[in-house]
Amino acid sequence: MNKILLLIFAMAVAANAQVNKPSKELTGVLSHDLFASAPSMSHEDSLAMFETRSALKAGLFSLIIPGAGQAYNKNYLKAAAFFAVEVAGWVVDVVWTNKGNEKTNFFQTYADGTAAANYTNEHWSVVQYATWIQKNLAQLEQINQSPDPATANQYAPLMVVNTGGPAPWNKVNWSYLNKVEGALGGYFSHLLPIHGNQQYYELIGKYPQFRQGWDDENPTFVNFQDLERDTPHSGYYMDQRGQANYLYAVASTAVGVVLVNHFVSAIEAALWAHSHNKFVQTSVGMSPLPQGMGYQTEVNLALHF
Repeated sequence: MNKILLLIFAMAVAANAQVNKPSKELTGVLSHDLFASAPSMSHEDSLAMFETRSALKAGLFSLIIPGAGQAYNKNYLKAAAFFAVEVAGWVVDVVWTNKGNEKTNFFQTYADGTAAANYTNEHWSVVQYATWIQKNLAQLEQINQSPDPATANQYAPLMVVNTGGPAPWNKVNWSYLNKVEGALGGYFSHLLPIHGNQQYYELIGKYPQFRQGWDDENPTFVNFQDLERDTPHSGYYMDQRGQANYLYAVASTAVGVVLVNHFVSAIEAALWAHSHNKFVQTSVGMSPLPQGMGYQTEVNLALHF
């Protein structure tokens, strides 16, 4: 029964070919005669079941925009995942950097005071620090075994100038202050950086040398060994500064994740494309027979190793 139906179908196709394409003749080969009346079709129009991918393109696309190489490979879920990590990383960086900036402004203002209050609400004062050195210079030279007492004696009286407006950092000659610090030696292991410098805000809370600049430190302490670990104000200041550093660290980590995501995405896309090209590739189409005899079905099989 099946043979009869197949024969009838072949005859019908052959008859249709004779009507529409009288110049085409049946070959007696069913696969040829089935396509004898088919329109012209080039080999490029064949349906590709598998397409090769450029590993270089895939890698470069993802290196620029994570997920782009995966989209090129038509791995859309992977593309979405890598791109989501990219977006999330930058969002975290921006948000936590802004939080770090806010916290930094807070602890700096806590130390400096505000112009609106003529800096009377400051908690650390370079004027107080320099004045304390002036008042206790002889003891400090003895305790620290000053290597250059002559320089300390020369510049200590000139450190505080009391001019330049209400801001305390404008009332100190920074060059003379640093000369005195260097001449005292001992516990004076650092020179106070210019106000506003990142190191300035780090040192005033970190080292005992600068403790007498805090408004709640006991001014009678001359030997730094007598100092407590911190004062309530200096301790709070350092805690706030530590929080700011933590926020910046999170933002920095997010940027690191973004950079790693670029490289991981690029490597994954390139490797996938390279592996994909090793798989079996097949295409199904039609190609013309010699001497215009018609068309035949075609299956291409390629193995890459």
